[in-house]
Amino acid sequence: MPTDLEILFNLQQIDERLLRKQREVETYERRLEDRKSAIEALTRRIDELKAERKKLVSDRAFAERRMSDRQELLRDRKQRAGKVRTEKELRASHDEIDSLRDEISAVETEVLQLMEQVEAVEAQIESVRKERQGVADADHRDIESESARIEALRADLKHVRAERTAAATGLNPSLLRKYNTVLERRNGVAVVTVTDGRTCGGCHMQVPHQALIEIRRSASVHVCPNCQRILYVPTE
Repeated sequence: MPTDLEILFNLQQIDERLLRKQREVETYERRLEDRKSAIEALTRRIDELKAERKKLVSDRAFAERRMSDRQELLRDRKQRAGKVRTEKELRASHDEIDSLRDEISAVETEVLQLMEQVEAVEAQIESVRKERQGVADADHRDIESESARIEALRADLKHVRAERTAAATGLNPSLLRKYNTVLERRNGVAVVTVTDGRTCGGCHMQVPHQALIEIRRSASVHVCPNCQRILYVPTE
């Protein structure tokens, strides 16, 4: 019948397997979540660009209306210029016409700039859409295989957990609690092998000679006075 120390050592091996598999699951899940987040971020970027394009299109339409109004006003002023009777009125009419032409030229430039900006934003939208599609295609290809891998790992985890429960059967509850406490506090390593016949495999400090004698003689449970991990001395 195995001693408590042997049971704890076996439990440590099982817990190391559990930890590795759990980290594998987390890695695959994180990769899937990262791709999902990337798609969501690209979708938000497309929405932002669409909003920007909508504003630019609205600004362009407003500028085009202003230009149309000025052109209509210019035609009206040209017609009136042919009806003026005095030199003063003619100069004033010509000044107004020149001013309107300048305004129309400035608005035409503004419309052209807005058209270019709209085209640039539309190009960005198309580029981000292609990027999102690329990520989505990769996600579609990988999600099935990775999801299957995650499910297989979860099944393995369930099996190993059952193995752990069976391994801990008969172990003193207080000793199991102590083991679990050290396991949590020491990053998943509660039982360590004494190396070189005298050194703690966890913190590499020298183990008291008397503790080693008692472990070898009766397989009693002792902890390292430095790191508090449970010490295991292999049978020679």
